[in-house]
Amino acid sequence: DSVHVLDRWIVARLNELTAQTTEGFKNYELDKATRPITDFIDDVSVWYLRRSRERLKSDDVSDKKLALGTLRHVLRTLSLLMAPSMPFYAEYLWQAVKEESDVESVHLAKWPEGGEVDTELIAEMRNARQVVTFALEKRTKENLKVRQPVASISGPVLSVELQSVVLDEVNAKKYIEAETSSPDGMWVHIDTRITPELKAEGDAREFIRAIQEARKTAGLQTTDRIVLTVQTSDGGEALVKQFTNEIKKVVGADAVTFDNAEGTEITAGEHSFTVTITKL
Repeated sequence: DSVHVLDRWIVARLNELTAQTTEGFKNYELDKATRPITDFIDDVSVWYLRRSRERLKSDDVSDKKLALGTLRHVLRTLSLLMAPSMPFYAEYLWQAVKEESDVESVHLAKWPEGGEVDTELIAEMRNARQVVTFALEKRTKENLKVRQPVASISGPVLSVELQSVVLDEVNAKKYIEAETSSPDGMWVHIDTRITPELKAEGDAREFIRAIQEARKTAGLQTTDRIVLTVQTSDGGEALVKQFTNEIKKVVGADAVTFDNAEGTEITAGEHSFTVTITKL
């Protein structure tokens, strides 16, 4: 019952998959019953989970619960649809996500009935993903890293919800609807002018990425809390102070201090840092 656009979309895709798979098995057309499963798994992993990562670890308990509930529903139903053709993995998946009230084995469960297929939302999300693809290609051509925010992106008409999804994925601040079209039916433009404010935000994200990599190298778990000791120039210190709250939130730091440090060498933009990570 989630109203979040990503949840509604993946449930619509699940209902579509259920209808396709059911029809294929009923008609003894095993290729039509199984091939759509591959595309669906790709949609779950490459798009739904990518775009839901922040929700799944969010402080917004209500939205996090909706995302987790949707994901469980999707995986549970997927295990049922996979059961005839991939019995062993379907059983593994069922055991991982089934509810206490569910039957012991996926092979003892009833076949899912599915629900209404929101074809309009599926088509709109397909357009949004195309916009993202074109935008990322243009970023690559302009040698703009995805971690560097840009001021705006111009593209075809999208709902406000999907504009938000696109902006998050391509790291842009504003979406501008444009009526211009191209021979391939899609026109996307990125404002590549990088202001000092955008440059600073991009440098901060580079710093955060490097800290995350250092955490992995040190064998820290995502739940481990840390303290950062940073040695840098005045400019580097100003950058870290400007984005302290975001840095602490993303890397799991209880504090950021500035002192002599020995440890990870980090470069973010024109700034150099030496960082010591202390596990609490």
